Amino acid sequence: MRSATTILSLLLLTTLTAQNRWTLQQCVQRAEERSLGVRNAQLTAELAGRTNDQARWNFVPSLSGGGTHGYNYGRVVDRFTNTFATDRVRTNNFWFTSDINLYEGDRKWNTLRQSELDERASMKGLEAARNEVQRQVVTAYLNVLGLRERIRTAEAQLGNTRVQLERTVALVEAGRSALVDRLDMEAQLASEEYTVTELRNQEAQAMMQLAQVMMLDERERMAFDVEMPPIGDLAIAEPTANEEEVLRSVIATNPAYAQLQLAEQSAERGVAVARAGRLPTLSFNASVGTGYSGRNIEAFGAATIVQVPIGSTSSGETVFVPQSVSETRTRAFGNQLDDNLNQSLSFTLNVPILNNKLNSLAVDRARIQHEQARNDLEARWQGLQRDVQNALVAQRNAYRQYLSARRSSEAAELSLQAAQERFERGVITVIELNTAKLRLQQAQANLINAKYDYLRAQKSLDILQGLTIAL
Repeated sequence: MRSATTILSLLLLTTLTAQNRWTLQQCVQRAEERSLGVRNAQLTAELAGRTNDQARWNFVPSLSGGGTHGYNYGRVVDRFTNTFATDRVRTNNFWFTSDINLYEGDRKWNTLRQSELDERASMKGLEAARNEVQRQVVTAYLNVLGLRERIRTAEAQLGNTRVQLERTVALVEAGRSALVDRLDMEAQLASEEYTVTELRNQEAQAMMQLAQVMMLDERERMAFDVEMPPIGDLAIAEPTANEEEVLRSVIATNPAYAQLQLAEQSAERGVAVARAGRLPTLSFNASVGTGYSGRNIEAFGAATIVQVPIGSTSSGETVFVPQSVSETRTRAFGNQLDDNLNQSLSFTLNVPILNNKLNSLAVDRARIQHEQARNDLEARWQGLQRDVQNALVAQRNAYRQYLSARRSSEAAELSLQAAQERFERGVITVIELNTAKLRLQQAQANLINAKYDYLRAQKSLDILQGLTIAL
């Protein structure tokens, strides 16, 4: 999976490097791929998934097995023959044991439900991390577009001023205008050149900030550029959204809020888990074992009767008794495993009586954590409400500013045209002409700023509501 992702990233990089213009969606995709916040959120989600798996496996009985192989030296009682041994004796033990908790005050069930909530919360956290990256990219991307539009406008105005300077020079040389008019026009040209340079510097800084959000390396930054969508043709309509409706939509779709909702529910389950520590527990154990001993001797073959002396009479005669004697050998390994097989079953009831107030402390800690989670949820709700209010107010203000700036720009453009005609007829001075040019420049800058303020507020509302972002 990792190699496939690497190949796709390389293909994407090759394609984008070749075309040198990135769309907003491509910028967001790259930023998400390289964001450490998104990576950490992915790891958190993976860990939560593994924890949930473990909570499910906790319902399965445990099973373990083992064995020993050893030698005993000196005088020892052999556990299988119950006889004393003084030489070296080999022993083996083998066993299987299984345990299961039959009742723990619903601890396992509540732990499972809690882990499921934690896993869902971590997935919402991943979405929230991606939303934050998206917000940063959209803001930086719109900053670049806004500055580029201002640069185009300033360059167009600069071109107009150069043409006007040529006309002024011609008038001065023809004796129809004073030298001061030429000097004023050259000063205006220098001022506009400075404005264009300043805007280009700001655009370069905005491009660097966008590249930093996307975590592009030096080689990628050298070929990096963004696509200019036709924002100038974008219809800017009067906002009609209702705060209550937007907030309701945000609460229903915002992943950061959903994450805290699930965290609050998980904390509530944590209280139930802690309370289970005050209840009795019942467990069941089953085991089976066997062993082998080198002292386990068995007879084989035909028995022989021999006379064994046991004493003597008073006259000195030896007294014998018959005794059956057979050849012996250590009982076979497999036979001993069958002979020594043993099983056990047991139930264990544990009733907590006094454990230094640990259970009470655990319950209080869980209760406090639940209260904190509820406070975090309420704080997030209030924060989203403020974000919605601010975005709506910003959008409405930007719309009103846009209308005013558009009227101002149209009026300033007409005023500049009239001023140019009057200047060419010698009715007004260069200073008056430059004043009209400055009014137009400021009006056009205000118009562009208002338009992009409107777009930023609009996209902020879209991100809050989980809508697809596109330009």
